[in-house]
Amino acid sequence: MKKMTALLSLAAMALSAVSYAGETSTIEQAASDVQATLQQAQKDASAEKAAFQAASVTGMWVETDCKKFVFDENSPAVSRPQDFRSETWLEECDNIPLPNPPGGGICIPRRRLLRADIRTVQVQVQGRSAPGPKEVFEVCLWGASLSLKVKQSPNKYSVAEKNEPVFNSTLVLTKK
Repeated sequence: MKKMTALLSLAAMALSAVSYAGETSTIEQAASDVQATLQQAQKDASAEKAAFQAASVTGMWVETDCKKFVFDENSPAVSRPQDFRSETWLEECDNIPLPNPPGGGICIPRRRLLRADIRTVQVQVQGRSAPGPKEVFEVCLWGASLSLKVKQSPNKYSVAEKNEPVFNSTLVLTKK
């Protein structure tokens, strides 16, 4: 919810700044950006709600670890390795019986760590030459699953995961 509020505030400030300048075509562009931002915020909120519902039914919670990999103009084609950790928890109920009402009781929740997934990840952009455009990628570890999102890049990539020794991964991006 905080994310959505911040995005809406930012979009409103951008829209007011554009309207102050008096440029009609830029206002229309800013309005379409606001709509795209709202749609993305709704998708994020629905994904968060689905994860919460699944966790409340199963009692399982998976913590996600996300980090950004930034390639500036003069960055090499391979990033520095970064460490990721995702923990899977089980929430159980310790039922304490109470005499009044008969058969009643209270639940004291207790979380138990089921597993911790640890990875060292680096990103390799094949065919990247210096100087190159600024590119930003977000890598997330959710349980044992590793994912990559392109946050900023003029190029489209296919992603392949190259596993090295235990717990290490290199995400190889190839330009489409």
